[in-house]
Amino acid sequence: MRHFAVLLFLLSSFVSFSQEKNVKGVVYSELSYTPEGKVSVINLSNLKASKTSDDGTFTILAKVNDTLHISADGFRALKIKVTNDWFKENVVKIYIKDTSTVLDEVVINTLKLTGILAVDTKLIALADYPYYRDLSSTGYSVAYNTGLNPINGIYNAIKRNNKDRKKIETIRKEVELIEIMKTKFDRETVSALLNISKEEIVKVLQRCNQSERFIYTANDYQIFNAVNECYESYKLAQ
Repeated sequence: MRHFAVLLFLLSSFVSFSQEKNVKGVVYSELSYTPEGKVSVINLSNLKASKTSDDGTFTILAKVNDTLHISADGFRALKIKVTNDWFKENVVKIYIKDTSTVLDEVVINTLKLTGILAVDTKLIALADYPYYRDLSSTGYSVAYNTGLNPINGIYNAIKRNNKDRKKIETIRKEVELIEIMKTKFDRETVSALLNISKEEIVKVLQRCNQSERFIYTANDYQIFNAVNECYESYKLAQ
């Protein structure tokens, strides 16, 4: 009878650990102790996304051991594990650290028009376009010949891990997550979702002949698509 009770307890514990529920939290600034609105909260395990309201509160679907990625402009990104305590408490308080950026020098680039209508029209059109792709290179074959190609790491990791491939497909279906990524420009979200560093993201896009302007000005969803487009093209070349 005692063994049956232990088995029943273990079974109920497993069910509670694997069951997804809505968890609530409040995000505060660690510096001012004030609630922070418009903070992105992404569950990296099930890819559900949420944003804090003006009073810092959020609700998101999660289960025990899921990882939440929390980020906002002007604050350091934070990853936290969902514990069993989250389901026992009504609201969990989360504190994020402020980060400041000092600009040593600001350079404002102005258009240098030539006075030739045909040329100046193209210059103005390029300046108005939010990003562009450099198509001057012949393509992927040259970049792929080197053993130091950073795409190798992404390709091999995703090739080995079927879960990652499914994750990428799921991201493209999560409307709320996509909308959050469209408002992000710091690469924190892409880095967390693809499990690669921001430096690796830059190297991959450079290898795939993306322009510097695109790499540093596109939003995170555009970057996410560009990295995966690069991966797909590389996969076809293998």
